[in-house]
Amino acid sequence: MPIAPGYTALICPACTENQLWMTEEGLECRRCGHVVPAEAGVHALNPAVGEVPPVPGASPGQPDAIVRAFFPTEAARASHYRDLDLILGQVLGRKNLGEVLEIGASGGAWTEGLSNDPRVRRLYATETSPSALSHLAQITAGGAALVLDTGTDGLGIEMATLDLVVGRGALAREADPQVLLTNVRRWLKPGGVAVFLEPCLQGKIWSAFVMDLIRRFEAQGGPGPSGDEGGGFLGRKPARNKGLSQLAQMRLEGAARQVMRGAQGEGMGEDRVFDISALTHLGYEIGYAECYPIDQPQEDVTPLRRLRNALDGLLGTEKGALERYAPVFEALEETFAALPETAPVAPNIYFVFRA
Repeated sequence: MPIAPGYTALICPACTENQLWMTEEGLECRRCGHVVPAEAGVHALNPAVGEVPPVPGASPGQPDAIVRAFFPTEAARASHYRDLDLILGQVLGRKNLGEVLEIGASGGAWTEGLSNDPRVRRLYATETSPSALSHLAQITAGGAALVLDTGTDGLGIEMATLDLVVGRGALAREADPQVLLTNVRRWLKPGGVAVFLEPCLQGKIWSAFVMDLIRRFEAQGGPGPSGDEGGGFLGRKPARNKGLSQLAQMRLEGAARQVMRGAQGEGMGEDRVFDISALTHLGYEIGYAECYPIDQPQEDVTPLRRLRNALDGLLGTEKGALERYAPVFEALEETFAALPETAPVAPNIYFVFRA
């Protein structure tokens, strides 16, 4: 479905009136005549300076360094959107969504799905990274997405015009999440919903615990020998005699400390984590009618797998050494993995705010 022409929820950056209209040529203000520059599917509403960083350790000469690290594949985007669609079904049912805002769309994990969802009349997808903006315009071509070059500070939305606001790590990237949540509350129609997938302290603390546990064992030479050398863990070939390098142990220590800094309220940006109670209480203080987390179903990705994914990404080529700790993961799987939801242990969780 192409972008719907006519009235938009956007406020003109020139005259600050709610008169920006979508025409075949692009965005134009009917009050002052201001035309929002557009190039290659990107509308420069309020351009900000921003860029997605390259892959850590990648050579500056690698043209695909940013793409590999931050832009998910088509299959991954479809999987991410299935998860979001499941959450939206729980929160909103199958109702149509006239005006939808995605804050900080980044690699487009949700953008393509929202843009092509027949329930969505128009999607406003914001971003500041030139690479990400170009990528978003490409994957949403022909869909209902209006790709906007703007940060949250300069984003003007008319009050009570949006049906849905979504963001992946959008609150974590804000210097003061309360400001963004307050603005979103004004932008939503009565009964409208904001859904944010954010780093969750209750889940991250489990990862920190396992990281520190493994680091401490490795510092003492690793776990003792085991009589069971067959099978491997999760179908992998055993590698019990291979320990972690000092660099890998330092990474584990650093990652665990990062979580603890966030737990103590010192985290900013990538270090930030949100306590479930604190964030939901903040929502009520701002004036939302409902604020609550949503459990992630574990049919496809179990809590054990979420922890392993975090550790595998941290250890890279040394992840095979985790086979030495198979009993730890098996014990975790027999305990919290028996639960029907993963909310207490998922590193990231969906937070819902209903106006």
